[in-house]
Amino acid sequence: MSFQDIYGHEKQLALLKSAITGGRLAHAYLFHGREGIGKKAVAMAFAAAILCERKEAEACEICLSCKKTGHGNHPDLITIAAEGAFIKIQAIKDLLHVMAFRPLEGGRRLFIIDEADRMNQAAANALLKTLEEPSRANILVLITSKPYTLPRTILSRCQQLRFSPLRQETVAAYLEQQESLAAETARMIAAVAEGSIQRALQLKQDDYLADRKALLRHIAAAHSGDPMLRLALLRYLGKDKKDVPEKLSILQSCFRDALVWKELPGDRTPANGDETDAIRAITRLTTDDILFNLQTISASIRALAYNANKLLTLEAMTFTLHL
Repeated sequence: MSFQDIYGHEKQLALLKSAITGGRLAHAYLFHGREGIGKKAVAMAFAAAILCERKEAEACEICLSCKKTGHGNHPDLITIAAEGAFIKIQAIKDLLHVMAFRPLEGGRRLFIIDEADRMNQAAANALLKTLEEPSRANILVLITSKPYTLPRTILSRCQQLRFSPLRQETVAAYLEQQESLAAETARMIAAVAEGSIQRALQLKQDDYLADRKALLRHIAAAHSGDPMLRLALLRYLGKDKKDVPEKLSILQSCFRDALVWKELPGDRTPANGDETDAIRAITRLTTDDILFNLQTISASIRALAYNANKLLTLEAMTFTLHL
């Protein structure tokens, strides 16, 4: 993988390329930002560029070193991840042991610690000792979506790069070019992917568009006032329990679009742009009703995040919504 394979993050890539070509590589980096936006992909491209035999800002993807990096078997690129819930101290001890020796194939060795926030206290303390006495031959890249959980002593010893959510058009371009989605479908999914390619791929896999169409149909039917149709909506929401948070997110986006449509007539948000008739129908509700629904759905999402009973939460929400 090279920097050319990365979608977005132009500023971060420019900084890393400049560090490589200018010989100003730090001994430790912290890549932080929300999940699924490409931090690990950038870390892998960064490692490939440093290990590349051509010693340029971009990995050539042709030399033997690049081929090994691409296949995941370069001896000087080591990835550390959690085993179970935590990154344990033994993983960091193994890292320290390897650091005591020279790189096997070049002048540098890279360690990528994925989800660094999952280090237990002992592991974090052991890593801190390494950061206090850096070795020029070894470069650490810590990746996290929760930098605030890491000890300040670790944060202060890393060069930090913050990664922001990707633009919608960037996510859509990825879906079109890498997943062969039609432009309109890619645009619809990108609009609700919250700047995350990982989330966009999950939405694609979970058939987000079909779920959204079914939910809009249930909302329209429930408007009749027939309690049995509310029950039908409840059954659909709870049909597959693992998909409940995603369905609530879809529901939330529909009411949010209706609110924008109602209050800002000149703004046609793209999140549900292919379902204009259904979204327009929701605007028959008053602004207060739509706001109430958004608050109710948000409260349900938060409750489920804290392991509230799914069925009871969905029942309370479904029969409280103003439809």
